[in-house]
Amino acid sequence: MSADAERAVIGAALLDSNMLRFAVEHITPGDFADSRLGAAYGIMLGLRGTGESIDEQIVSERMKATPYRLTLPELFECRESTPTSKNIAYYAKAVADAAGKRRLEKFASQAGQIAKSSQPFSEIMQMVRKEWETVNTPTVGGITAPSLRSILDGPDEYDWLIPNLLERHDRVIVTGGEGAGKSYWIQQIALLAAAGIHPTTFHPIAPVRVLAVDAENSDKQWRRRVRALAIKAARDGVCDPRDTMHLATVPRLNVTDERDLGAIHRLIDEHTPDLLVIGPLYRLIPRAIQSDDDAAPMIAALDGLRARGCALVMEAHAGHAKDGDGSRD
Repeated sequence: MSADAERAVIGAALLDSNMLRFAVEHITPGDFADSRLGAAYGIMLGLRGTGESIDEQIVSERMKATPYRLTLPELFECRESTPTSKNIAYYAKAVADAAGKRRLEKFASQAGQIAKSSQPFSEIMQMVRKEWETVNTPTVGGITAPSLRSILDGPDEYDWLIPNLLERHDRVIVTGGEGAGKSYWIQQIALLAAAGIHPTTFHPIAPVRVLAVDAENSDKQWRRRVRALAIKAARDGVCDPRDTMHLATVPRLNVTDERDLGAIHRLIDEHTPDLLVIGPLYRLIPRAIQSDDDAAPMIAALDGLRARGCALVMEAHAGHAKDGDGSRD
């Protein structure tokens, strides 16, 4: 099926090069198992990016500058065996699916090799997690710079979780002075979104699956703060947030520690949230954040959580120290 889908992508592009814009959102040249077809696809993207014509003769000629060869009869066969160009997105998704499975097989092999290392378990897990991230990343050779045309041809629709407020993969940090209401505001966002209520306009929205990981407030504090709001949201909303929202309260977390980070990933596996509320930031690592070097491991860990397909909302306390002008750091 994968080989047929790869040929169909090439065939569809030869039938109508304008259809390439529906393929670029799913695959890159590196996603093709047949490197020759991948090279042809890359050439087509380049031709489209410069506004040049695309046909079998031109692609075949351009391939002479690559290590790969596709004959004219092979390119004609790709076009003639493709029933319609309109299904190019379907073909591209099949290619992407097969590429993902190949990356998974490669990951399994590499993880087995890494496991034999004499390094500490925590370092091994960091390497394994880094390799795991590539499973969901398109296979590309180094850094690529597609033409602006091909980028503009891609989709730009918003993937709203909360319309005009929060999009999937967004990262939002709510900050303010002590007692300013940061926790209450974040809890309101989480509860109302889970109930299918827009937290600022109070209009109905599609319910959002919410996972909250609170490293500061206890279960008892949550009960005192949100019970009344949860009851009202259940009455006025699309669904009951007491069922669509999940909460983990922990005394402290260290997201730079593989054990704690792995526990959060397991919660994401279990509950598949659209929105992850986590924090406050100062309780996510066991030391003060004094520099970019201190923050970098935490940011990398949080970005890994966000890469799971959810939006991230976090609380951060305003700094207490002041610079020479009296401004807070």
